[in-house]
Amino acid sequence: MKILRRGLIFLLVVAIVALSIYAFKGIKEPPLEISADNVTVVKAPEQTEAIIHPDFIKEEFVLVLPEGTNIAVDKKADTNAFTDVYVAGRAIDGSTEGGSYWEGTSAYPDTLTVDLEAPVSIHSIRLALNPIAIWGKRTQTIAVNISSDGEVFTELVSTKQYTFDPDTGNQIQIAFDESITRFVQLVITENSGAGGGQIAEFEIYSK
Repeated sequence: MKILRRGLIFLLVVAIVALSIYAFKGIKEPPLEISADNVTVVKAPEQTEAIIHPDFIKEEFVLVLPEGTNIAVDKKADTNAFTDVYVAGRAIDGSTEGGSYWEGTSAYPDTLTVDLEAPVSIHSIRLALNPIAIWGKRTQTIAVNISSDGEVFTELVSTKQYTFDPDTGNQIQIAFDESITRFVQLVITENSGAGGGQIAEFEIYSK
């Protein structure tokens, strides 16, 4: 038994020595000299102030309003549906701040109609949401109709999907040939950012 135990101890010692030699040979010391051919030199830029990477720089958006005057402010507005307190009149009060917006329902189509009180020549519409970032980027599908009596409407601008983006003022502009009308109606059939159509300002321009 003692011989067997000694034999096992001997074999264990041999194995430890062998592993130590293998590990020692497997470790390569770094070269004392580094060849210039294996070194890439990067020149540091001359920098006297903080530099922002171009990919993080947003081009400043400058709002250019349609030509003429917005004649929809404080006129009479009507809708076929609204959510909570967000009634039609909030879309023509001259403000996009806070809760000053109209919101329809998910029972599309949602309509928002402005009575200009008398026939007038119009050429452009601007639709805006609150421009702050919390009103995130979204699409709304919109058509524009006009009417002389508020009962029978004809299509002025066919249905199209528009993008509202805080980076561009959360607004869109729809230009068209000059048309004489008294009633202007939006027909909204999709809003990717809410259950129903949303408009903070419905602006109608006349030269």
